[in-house]
Amino acid sequence: MRDLHNQVAVRHTLVPATVTGDTTGTTVDRRGFESVEHAVIAGQSADTLSASVKIDIKLEHSHDTSTWESVETSDVIGAEIATGGIFATIDDATEDERVYRVGYIGGRRYSRVVADLTGIHANGTPLAAIALLSHAHARPA
Repeated sequence: MRDLHNQVAVRHTLVPATVTGDTTGTTVDRRGFESVEHAVIAGQSADTLSASVKIDIKLEHSHDTSTWESVETSDVIGAEIATGGIFATIDDATEDERVYRVGYIGGRRYSRVVADLTGIHANGTPLAAIALLSHAHARPA
């Protein structure tokens, strides 16, 4: 039987929390899987977001979990990548309370999400992230 439940593994990468400073998600190891989808869930910000008070959501990748580099557009699907691996920017009240997704298709084994905050976030924004791994080498996932 083909079903989604046995085809996907889920990893928790950013613990749900109200963030007021830069936050780095846990490393996602693609070993045993061919694809990774990162999803960042943003709640309602308690700060007034703007070009000077914003959150850039970035994706990084690594061969060894020691040296991290920003992904480029050719490493992902579902998002355009800005300088620094940014796949989403939350700088307006209309951009919080959303899910931001990016599919990693690069050639490195490890990837992670980084929330890079600019400006003073006195009250914070709730953020969480998960990674969905699929196309497992062995099933069920």
